[in-house]
Amino acid sequence: MDPRTNPYSPGAGLRPVALAGRERDIDVFEILADRSGKSLSSRSIVFSGLRGVGKTVLLAELAGRALERDWLVVQIEAEHTSPDHFAAAFAGELANAVRRRRSWLGRATDKVKEALGSISSFQASVGVQGVSLGIDRIPGRADSGRLQFDLVDLSESVGSAAREDHIGVVVLIDEMQDLTEEQMSAVCRSCHRAGQANLPWFVIGGGLPNLPTRLAAAESYAERLFDYRSIDRLKDADALYALTAPAIEQHVTWDADAAGFLLGESGGYPYFIQQFGKSVWDAAAGPGSITLDDATFGVAEGQQQLDHGFYASRWERATRAERDFLRAMAADGGAPSRIGDVADRLGKRNSNAVGPARANLIGKGIVFSPDYSLIAYTVPGMADFVRRADPADER
Repeated sequence: MDPRTNPYSPGAGLRPVALAGRERDIDVFEILADRSGKSLSSRSIVFSGLRGVGKTVLLAELAGRALERDWLVVQIEAEHTSPDHFAAAFAGELANAVRRRRSWLGRATDKVKEALGSISSFQASVGVQGVSLGIDRIPGRADSGRLQFDLVDLSESVGSAAREDHIGVVVLIDEMQDLTEEQMSAVCRSCHRAGQANLPWFVIGGGLPNLPTRLAAAESYAERLFDYRSIDRLKDADALYALTAPAIEQHVTWDADAAGFLLGESGGYPYFIQQFGKSVWDAAAGPGSITLDDATFGVAEGQQQLDHGFYASRWERATRAERDFLRAMAADGGAPSRIGDVADRLGKRNSNAVGPARANLIGKGIVFSPDYSLIAYTVPGMADFVRRADPADER
């Protein structure tokens, strides 16, 4: 069928035509925002799950809903870069969010002026230039150079101005597990202070399944600070809707056996549904229906595309020793592996011998530690890909 009308959109953070199965997660934010409008407090939110379940799409959806409410919206992707990257990105995005609210740059109230001055001080302290708010810095406010103190200052000053203006502030942090412990502590402290003062300053984070554990390690009270929500594969009915609804909008139907085959191969993961849906659409003869033959051929094509992109992009970043580690994990079929078992399969005396490979793979975002002495792939289906990878190709 015509690829120009293909309604499926695999890609990092691309919103699907049918955002299925996330209604409750969206409602959690809507309730938070409605309560904030009534000066009622709510906890910030953390979404965690494997890659490919749609966390980035969900954060973008919530950002759009916050913008519709005229809130200040700060969107950041955490990265394994220099220690100052997060602070600089935060300063720039917060200043840009304020600039979009033109009323704050005109006849500003005292609270708004204090907020703008605090942001200006924070920008200067982290070396951000070129985002002028028209208000001089306030010495001693958000300029200590210690993120754990400065974010608290910002949550107080910006949160107070937002409350006076009957809006909220939402900070959305994708790949939140990549923050350092100090950065996580700073985020927690800003939320804690805002909650104590009943200020409309909220953080919505998205990250791997170990994110709640990392937050608790940064601040012991983090387990009570956030509303933790696990994002997983779609339920059968939601997965079927995500697959068939976009096609119906194009006056195309899926035969029941074709849809069932694709959904079985996708495992219900949103990214795979989009990838397989796209490749099947492009391969289908059409014009008005998609058959099992279309689905069989298209899914095989889609799997090749996943192997050459989604999986290979991670595999190629691994060294030979790290690939051996990944192969040893694959024996567990995608379930978490015990570090001791991995070491045994590699012929090592103890788990310390595989520590460097483990640490490097975690740093590259290919694996994560779901619990003490355990290791798991960050993407579903990686074990199958690793078993398909030919060791001879590396010789």
